[in-house]
Amino acid sequence: MQARTLRRTLLVLLAAMMLCASAQGTVLTEVSPLPWDESPGYEPNPEAFTQAGYVDASLRVDIVTVRRADADFHVARIKIKHASQLRTGVAKWLGSKTNRITTMAQRFQAVLAINGDYYSDRSAGLVIRQGITLREKTSKQYDVLLIDSKGDFHIVQRDHLEMLEVYLSGALDIRNVFSFGPALVIDGEKQAIPEKYSFAPHYKNPRAAIGQVGELEYLCVVVDGRSDDSAGATLETLAQAMADFGCIQAYNLDGGNSATLVLGGAITSDKSLNNERSVSDIIYFATSVDPINW
Repeated sequence: MQARTLRRTLLVLLAAMMLCASAQGTVLTEVSPLPWDESPGYEPNPEAFTQAGYVDASLRVDIVTVRRADADFHVARIKIKHASQLRTGVAKWLGSKTNRITTMAQRFQAVLAINGDYYSDRSAGLVIRQGITLREKTSKQYDVLLIDSKGDFHIVQRDHLEMLEVYLSGALDIRNVFSFGPALVIDGEKQAIPEKYSFAPHYKNPRAAIGQVGELEYLCVVVDGRSDDSAGATLETLAQAMADFGCIQAYNLDGGNSATLVLGGAITSDKSLNNERSVSDIIYFATSVDPINW
Protein backbone atom coordinates (compact mmCIF):
# COMPACT_ATOMS: atom_id res chain seq x y z
CA MET A 1 0.00 0.00 0.00
CA GLN A 2 2.80 2.42 0.90
CA ALA A 3 4.67 1.58 -2.32
CA ARG A 4 1.50 2.18 -4.37
CA THR A 5 0.91 5.52 -2.63
CA LEU A 6 4.51 6.57 -3.17
CA ARG A 7 4.35 5.62 -6.85
CA ARG A 8 1.13 7.62 -7.29
CA THR A 9 2.70 10.65 -5.57
CA LEU A 10 5.77 10.46 -7.81
CA LEU A 11 3.60 10.28 -10.92
CA VAL A 12 1.64 13.34 -9.80
CA LEU A 13 4.86 15.26 -9.12
CA LEU A 14 6.32 14.21 -12.48
CA ALA A 15 3.16 15.33 -14.31
CA ALA A 16 3.26 18.66 -12.48
CA MET A 17 6.93 19.17 -13.38
CA MET A 18 6.24 18.39 -17.04
CA LEU A 19 3.29 20.79 -17.08
CA CYS A 20 5.39 23.50 -15.46
CA ALA A 21 8.25 23.00 -17.94
CA SER A 22 5.81 23.06 -20.84
CA ALA A 23 4.18 26.25 -19.56
CA GLN A 24 7.56 27.93 -19.10
CA GLY A 25 8.55 27.04 -22.65
CA THR A 26 5.26 28.36 -23.95
CA VAL A 27 5.62 31.65 -22.07
CA LEU A 28 9.07 32.18 -23.55
CA THR A 29 7.60 31.67 -27.02
CA GLU A 30 4.52 33.79 -26.38
CA VAL A 31 6.26 36.94 -25.20
CA SER A 32 9.16 36.90 -27.64
CA PRO A 33 9.19 40.41 -29.12
CA LEU A 34 8.71 41.04 -32.80
CA PRO A 35 11.48 42.98 -34.56
CA TRP A 36 11.26 46.79 -34.49
CA ASP A 37 11.35 47.18 -38.25
CA GLU A 38 8.97 47.34 -41.19
CA SER A 39 8.52 43.57 -41.39
CA PRO A 40 5.04 42.08 -40.88
CA GLY A 41 3.91 40.18 -37.82
CA TYR A 42 3.47 36.43 -37.72
CA GLU A 43 0.60 34.92 -39.66
CA PRO A 44 -2.50 34.84 -37.42
CA ASN A 45 -4.01 31.46 -36.66
CA PRO A 46 -7.27 31.25 -38.66
CA GLU A 47 -8.83 29.12 -35.93
CA ALA A 48 -8.14 31.83 -33.31
CA PHE A 49 -10.65 34.23 -34.87
CA THR A 50 -14.10 34.41 -33.35
CA GLN A 51 -17.24 36.16 -34.58
CA ALA A 52 -16.17 39.29 -32.72
CA GLY A 53 -12.46 39.07 -32.11
CA TYR A 54 -9.36 36.94 -31.83
CA VAL A 55 -7.66 35.04 -29.00
CA ASP A 56 -4.27 33.34 -28.83
CA ALA A 57 -1.52 33.07 -26.24
CA SER A 58 -0.09 36.53 -27.04
CA LEU A 59 -3.08 38.63 -28.07
CA ARG A 60 -6.76 39.12 -27.36
CA VAL A 61 -9.18 41.27 -29.37
CA ASP A 62 -12.83 41.83 -28.46
CA ILE A 63 -15.11 43.97 -30.64
CA VAL A 64 -18.51 45.34 -29.69
CA THR A 65 -20.80 47.89 -31.31
CA VAL A 66 -22.16 50.61 -29.05
CA ARG A 67 -24.88 53.09 -29.90
CA ARG A 68 -24.17 56.65 -28.79
CA ALA A 69 -25.59 60.00 -29.95
CA ASP A 70 -27.37 58.51 -32.98
CA ALA A 71 -24.23 56.77 -34.21
CA ASP A 72 -22.69 53.30 -34.18
CA PHE A 73 -19.35 53.06 -32.39
CA HIS A 74 -17.32 49.96 -33.25
CA VAL A 75 -15.08 49.44 -30.22
CA ALA A 76 -12.15 47.01 -30.33
CA ARG A 77 -10.38 46.27 -27.06
CA ILE A 78 -6.88 44.82 -27.50
CA LYS A 79 -4.54 43.23 -24.96
CA ILE A 80 -1.04 42.23 -26.02
CA LYS A 81 1.91 40.53 -24.33
CA HIS A 82 4.69 42.71 -25.77
CA ALA A 83 4.80 46.31 -27.01
CA SER A 84 6.26 45.26 -30.37
CA GLN A 85 2.90 43.72 -31.24
CA LEU A 86 1.49 47.25 -31.62
CA ARG A 87 2.86 48.08 -35.05
CA THR A 88 2.51 50.43 -38.00
CA GLY A 89 2.60 49.74 -41.70
CA VAL A 90 2.89 52.18 -44.57
CA ALA A 91 2.00 51.78 -48.22
CA LYS A 92 5.47 53.04 -49.11
CA TRP A 93 6.98 49.82 -47.78
CA LEU A 94 4.70 47.91 -50.13
CA GLY A 95 5.89 49.91 -53.12
CA SER A 96 3.11 52.47 -53.49
CA LYS A 97 2.17 55.90 -52.12
CA THR A 98 -1.23 54.71 -50.89
CA ASN A 99 -3.05 51.42 -50.62
CA ARG A 100 -6.30 50.00 -49.28
CA ILE A 101 -6.42 49.39 -45.56
CA THR A 102 -7.59 45.80 -46.10
CA THR A 103 -4.71 45.18 -48.50
CA MET A 104 -2.16 46.57 -46.06
CA ALA A 105 -3.71 44.63 -43.19
CA GLN A 106 -3.32 41.39 -45.12
CA ARG A 107 0.21 42.17 -46.34
CA PHE A 108 1.39 43.04 -42.82
CA GLN A 109 -0.48 40.00 -41.42
CA ALA A 110 -2.49 42.12 -38.99
CA VAL A 111 -4.93 40.55 -36.59
CA LEU A 112 -6.61 43.95 -36.22
CA ALA A 113 -5.92 47.15 -38.14
CA ILE A 114 -7.18 50.70 -38.16
CA ASN A 115 -6.30 53.58 -40.46
CA GLY A 116 -3.54 55.90 -39.28
CA ASP A 117 -3.09 59.63 -39.89
CA TYR A 118 -2.79 59.55 -43.72
CA TYR A 119 0.46 61.48 -43.42
CA SER A 120 1.11 61.59 -47.18
CA ASP A 121 -1.99 63.78 -47.59
CA ARG A 122 -0.10 66.66 -45.92
CA SER A 123 3.38 68.11 -46.38
CA ALA A 124 4.15 68.80 -42.71
CA GLY A 125 3.93 66.96 -39.41
CA LEU A 126 6.48 64.68 -37.79
CA VAL A 127 6.19 61.07 -38.96
CA ILE A 128 8.04 58.13 -37.39
CA ARG A 129 7.02 54.54 -38.09
CA GLN A 130 8.61 51.47 -36.52
CA GLY A 131 11.54 53.64 -35.45
CA ILE A 132 12.08 54.97 -38.97
CA THR A 133 11.73 58.73 -39.48
CA LEU A 134 9.74 59.33 -42.65
CA ARG A 135 9.31 63.09 -42.21
CA GLU A 136 11.09 65.42 -39.79
CA LYS A 137 9.14 68.61 -40.45
CA THR A 138 6.83 69.43 -37.55
CA SER A 139 3.64 71.47 -37.80
CA LYS A 140 2.00 73.85 -35.34
CA GLN A 141 -1.39 72.83 -36.74
CA TYR A 142 -1.54 69.35 -35.21
CA ASP A 143 -1.37 67.61 -31.84
CA VAL A 144 1.12 64.75 -31.88
CA LEU A 145 0.85 61.18 -30.60
CA LEU A 146 4.06 59.37 -29.65
CA ILE A 147 4.25 55.67 -28.81
CA ASP A 148 7.35 54.41 -27.02
CA SER A 149 9.02 51.00 -26.93
CA LYS A 150 7.00 50.06 -23.83
CA GLY A 151 3.78 50.61 -25.76
CA ASP A 152 2.87 53.73 -23.77
CA PHE A 153 1.15 56.74 -25.36
CA HIS A 154 2.36 60.33 -24.97
CA ILE A 155 0.40 63.21 -26.48
CA VAL A 156 1.92 66.62 -27.21
CA GLN A 157 -0.56 69.37 -27.98
CA ARG A 158 0.24 71.84 -30.73
CA ASP A 159 0.69 74.71 -28.25
CA HIS A 160 3.52 72.83 -26.54
CA LEU A 161 5.50 71.33 -29.39
CA GLU A 162 8.74 72.09 -27.53
CA MET A 163 7.98 68.92 -25.56
CA LEU A 164 8.75 66.94 -28.71
CA GLU A 165 12.43 67.76 -28.26
CA VAL A 166 12.30 66.44 -24.71
CA TYR A 167 10.65 63.18 -25.74
CA LEU A 168 12.86 62.68 -28.77
CA SER A 169 16.15 63.62 -27.07
CA GLY A 170 16.43 60.21 -25.46
CA ALA A 171 14.10 60.66 -22.52
CA LEU A 172 11.87 58.06 -24.17
CA ASP A 173 12.54 55.37 -26.74
CA ILE A 174 9.99 56.53 -29.32
CA ARG A 175 8.98 54.08 -32.04
CA ASN A 176 5.94 55.70 -33.70
CA VAL A 177 4.78 59.31 -34.11
CA PHE A 178 1.52 60.57 -35.64
CA SER A 179 0.60 64.13 -36.57
CA PHE A 180 -3.16 64.54 -36.75
CA GLY A 181 -5.36 64.86 -33.66
CA PRO A 182 -6.60 66.61 -31.74
CA ALA A 183 -5.97 65.01 -28.37
CA LEU A 184 -9.16 63.49 -26.95
CA VAL A 185 -7.98 62.31 -23.52
CA ILE A 186 -4.72 63.11 -21.69
CA ASP A 187 -3.82 61.47 -18.37
CA GLY A 188 -7.40 60.36 -17.89
CA GLU A 189 -8.90 63.83 -18.49
CA LYS A 190 -11.19 64.49 -21.43
CA GLN A 191 -9.79 67.34 -23.47
CA ALA A 192 -11.71 70.35 -24.73
CA ILE A 193 -11.86 70.32 -28.51
CA PRO A 194 -10.32 73.50 -29.97
CA GLU A 195 -12.77 75.89 -31.57
CA LYS A 196 -10.55 75.99 -34.64
CA TYR A 197 -8.86 72.79 -35.75
CA SER A 198 -8.61 70.93 -39.03
CA PHE A 199 -10.84 67.98 -39.95
CA ALA A 200 -14.24 69.59 -39.21
CA PRO A 201 -14.14 68.90 -35.46
CA HIS A 202 -17.64 70.22 -34.70
CA TYR A 203 -19.51 68.42 -37.49
CA LYS A 204 -20.84 64.88 -37.38
CA ASN A 205 -18.64 62.66 -39.51
CA PRO A 206 -17.24 59.14 -39.60
CA ARG A 207 -14.41 59.08 -37.05
CA ALA A 208 -11.50 56.91 -35.95
CA ALA A 209 -9.54 57.04 -32.71
CA ILE A 210 -7.01 55.05 -30.73
CA GLY A 211 -6.54 55.04 -26.99
CA GLN A 212 -4.57 53.38 -24.22
CA VAL A 213 -6.55 52.03 -21.29
CA GLY A 214 -3.74 50.35 -19.35
CA GLU A 215 -0.41 48.58 -19.63
CA LEU A 216 -0.30 46.98 -23.09
CA GLU A 217 -4.07 47.42 -23.40
CA TYR A 218 -5.73 49.61 -26.02
CA LEU A 219 -8.94 50.66 -27.73
CA CYS A 220 -9.46 51.21 -31.46
CA VAL A 221 -12.75 52.94 -32.21
CA VAL A 222 -14.43 53.64 -35.54
CA VAL A 223 -17.71 55.59 -35.76
CA ASP A 224 -19.98 55.04 -38.75
CA GLY A 225 -21.36 58.18 -40.34
CA ARG A 226 -23.02 59.88 -43.29
CA SER A 227 -25.86 57.37 -43.42
CA ASP A 228 -29.49 57.21 -42.36
CA ASP A 229 -28.62 54.64 -39.69
CA SER A 230 -25.57 56.39 -38.23
CA ALA A 231 -25.07 60.14 -38.27
CA GLY A 232 -21.39 60.18 -37.31
CA ALA A 233 -19.86 62.04 -34.39
CA THR A 234 -18.35 65.37 -33.50
CA LEU A 235 -14.93 65.26 -31.87
CA GLU A 236 -16.53 66.38 -28.60
CA THR A 237 -18.76 63.30 -28.70
CA LEU A 238 -15.78 61.11 -29.61
CA ALA A 239 -13.67 62.53 -26.78
CA GLN A 240 -16.44 61.89 -24.26
CA ALA A 241 -16.84 58.34 -25.53
CA MET A 242 -13.10 57.59 -25.26
CA ALA A 243 -13.10 58.93 -21.71
CA ASP A 244 -16.20 56.91 -20.82
CA PHE A 245 -14.59 53.80 -22.29
CA GLY A 246 -11.75 54.18 -19.79
CA CYS A 247 -8.92 55.62 -21.87
CA ILE A 248 -6.05 57.28 -20.03
CA GLN A 249 -4.76 58.64 -23.35
CA ALA A 250 -6.78 58.94 -26.56
CA TYR A 251 -6.12 60.51 -29.93
CA ASN A 252 -8.17 61.29 -33.02
CA LEU A 253 -7.03 59.63 -36.24
CA ASP A 254 -7.96 60.38 -39.84
CA GLY A 255 -11.73 60.16 -40.19
CA GLY A 256 -14.25 60.58 -42.97
CA ASN A 257 -13.99 57.88 -45.60
CA SER A 258 -10.63 56.79 -44.15
CA ALA A 259 -12.21 55.59 -40.89
CA THR A 260 -11.97 51.80 -41.20
CA LEU A 261 -11.60 48.93 -38.74
CA VAL A 262 -10.33 45.62 -40.12
CA LEU A 263 -10.31 42.24 -38.36
CA GLY A 264 -8.52 39.40 -40.08
CA GLY A 265 -8.64 41.17 -43.44
CA ALA A 266 -12.38 41.92 -43.28
CA ILE A 267 -13.94 45.32 -42.59
CA THR A 268 -15.95 45.29 -39.37
CA SER A 269 -17.28 48.85 -39.60
CA ASP A 270 -20.06 49.93 -41.98
CA LYS A 271 -18.02 50.22 -45.15
CA SER A 272 -17.92 48.11 -48.29
CA LEU A 273 -14.78 47.19 -50.15
CA ASN A 274 -16.06 49.25 -53.08
CA ASN A 275 -16.07 52.36 -50.88
CA GLU A 276 -12.75 51.71 -49.19
CA ARG A 277 -10.26 54.58 -49.43
CA SER A 278 -6.60 54.08 -50.24
CA VAL A 279 -4.44 55.70 -47.55
CA SER A 280 -0.76 55.95 -46.68
CA ASP A 281 -0.65 53.99 -43.44
CA ILE A 282 -2.26 51.75 -40.84
CA ILE A 283 -1.87 50.97 -37.15
CA TYR A 284 -2.13 47.27 -36.49
CA PHE A 285 -1.79 44.57 -33.86
CA ALA A 286 0.09 41.37 -34.63
CA THR A 287 0.38 38.01 -32.93
CA SER A 288 3.76 36.96 -31.55
CA VAL A 289 2.91 33.25 -31.77
CA ASP A 290 4.92 31.57 -34.50
CA PRO A 291 2.72 29.29 -36.65
CA ILE A 292 4.93 26.34 -35.68
CA ASN A 293 3.41 26.67 -32.20
CA TRP A 294 -0.23 26.53 -33.31
